[in-house]
Amino acid sequence: MVRVSNKARLSAGIFGKVVLTALISSIAIVAIVLASYKPVYSVQIDGEFKGYVNSKVQLQRSIEEYLQQGDSEKVGYILLNSRPDYEFELVKKDVETKDEEILLGIKESCDVYYRVYAVNVNDEDVCLVESLADAQSIVDKVNDAQKKYTKKASVKISEQYKKEYDAVKDIQVAANDIIAPIKKENEAIVKKVQTYTSSKTVPQAILDALKSSDADLHFSLPVSSFVITSRYGWRRSGYHTGCDYAAPLGTPIHAIEDGVVTCAEWKGNYGYLVKIQHAGGFETYYAHCSRFACDVGDTVKKGDVIAYVGSTGNSTGPHCHLEIRYDGATIDPQTLASADNASI
Repeated sequence: MVRVSNKARLSAGIFGKVVLTALISSIAIVAIVLASYKPVYSVQIDGEFKGYVNSKVQLQRSIEEYLQQGDSEKVGYILLNSRPDYEFELVKKDVETKDEEILLGIKESCDVYYRVYAVNVNDEDVCLVESLADAQSIVDKVNDAQKKYTKKASVKISEQYKKEYDAVKDIQVAANDIIAPIKKENEAIVKKVQTYTSSKTVPQAILDALKSSDADLHFSLPVSSFVITSRYGWRRSGYHTGCDYAAPLGTPIHAIEDGVVTCAEWKGNYGYLVKIQHAGGFETYYAHCSRFACDVGDTVKKGDVIAYVGSTGNSTGPHCHLEIRYDGATIDPQTLASADNASI
């Protein structure tokens, strides 16, 4: 059994009192300090003192939330140019903290890029809007207006990010501004082509001989790859006198039988039209062409390229409108023209 001497007990008691006294003194000192001072963080940006904040964690959280979400749904992304540096300090309680002011200053120093939508016409941006719905509305209005035009513009939408921008406010006005030059250009085209008439003619004797001659005709198809978009007969807009073969703009159009070209010019709703007189009183029409590859009086063979697919005249898109006529009366092309007879 270990015995503790009185001297040891005395020493331990004295030590305990010293420790307790020191602890009480420390607490008193801390209390005095806290009564006159408060813990804060000094904030520096690029070495410049900006002020004090109460919470480093809260300021950093607010900065990150701003960078991720911004202050508006129109914000695309935000670049923080300089991050703050912090240092813990004890300052007198009457020293002002500037949490909101410092956060606002950091926001104002950022580069904010807003998401906008550009309406692009023929590879050139013509206007900006703030929503995809508005951009699509402009495109739809322009495309609907230019359905009737021979030369159509390519109208697209692109998403862009800009620090500053000037967005259009009136969607209809923006669409009208795009349509106006397209309309003007097409009116000039129509005026030009309507004045064109081929100087060539086919002698009546040749036409009479063709009409009265007997021939074993096997009509092929005017284009090699197509989608039929409108058949012969009644439709909502009236009686359709031919068959529409939709194909990409510029696709070659071929003569579907041997014959003589009697027309290669602008013909109102038909746009650019080629007519070919065949034997036995048959005649074929190839309408809405973009350009010709033949002229009046040319003798053509089945499969010869006579024109190229377009959307001229009264047309809603690139196609070849084919008519087959017998003594002037129209016949359903699908009853006579077949890919089985092709020579293209």
